[in-house]
Amino acid sequence: MSEEKTILDLAKAGAAQQEASNPGSPQVPVSNQRQEDSSVSDALSELLSKVESKGAWVPVKLPSLGKYNEGLGDTVELRPFNFEDEKILRSVKNMTDIKNAVTTLFNRCTRGIPYPQMSLVDKSYLLFKLREISYGAEYPIEAECQSCQTKNELTIELDKLGTNYASDDASAEMTIMLPDSEVEASIRIPRTVDEPLLDNPAALMDNLWRFVTRVGTHTERIIIQNFITKTSARDVAVIRESIFGDKAGLETKVMFRCLQCDSEQITELPLNENFFSVN
Repeated sequence: MSEEKTILDLAKAGAAQQEASNPGSPQVPVSNQRQEDSSVSDALSELLSKVESKGAWVPVKLPSLGKYNEGLGDTVELRPFNFEDEKILRSVKNMTDIKNAVTTLFNRCTRGIPYPQMSLVDKSYLLFKLREISYGAEYPIEAECQSCQTKNELTIELDKLGTNYASDDASAEMTIMLPDSEVEASIRIPRTVDEPLLDNPAALMDNLWRFVTRVGTHTERIIIQNFITKTSARDVAVIRESIFGDKAGLETKVMFRCLQCDSEQITELPLNENFFSVN
């Protein structure tokens, strides 16, 4: 009885059979292959010599100074988009794809803070910084004059925009006084993980209680929920505005002079089709 063949024996037999069936196949000497690989490597090193430094990680100070991020530090590192990141961007087909692509890009191109724990103030700031270091500081936008409705073509220099940093006493929660009930409430700063709760005004109203950690001396969820549904519209408006009332972040209000009527105007910096593209 013959011995059972091992996997190694079968592999050797298969290789021998393939070689026998292709007697005329040219064999590339190992030395020639190594020489070719070395030539390719040398050529690429020369071609990419100036790109490597431009793709390096760079430190960026957060507008929150780390005060909203539970002690995770005031600085993160960013790197510009590369070919694979660009492929992710160009594969976007709908709103769900956009959200997934942004999440993936943040995870790939930032380090120093987990994406879900990033405050929305910091996320917005870093999004503009990623655009700046990846495609350049010049960002073309269209702004409509509120006086004559002329559409003005503007080029914004992102690296010239100011940044507001968190105050010395800032924290992940803020205390506000509600005007009608005359009680204190503690409001927490929204994070990236909270974005689905803020998708639209209806979602925000349904989830408003999730951002209130205390009303008066009460921290129980059922009391907070019932308080919000029974208090005045004015109190609710103050809570809602406090969630988005942080002044830290990039200065996104841009002043310009209308080319048609020469009036001075202010516009909010949009995210348009040119945001992830070179001028």
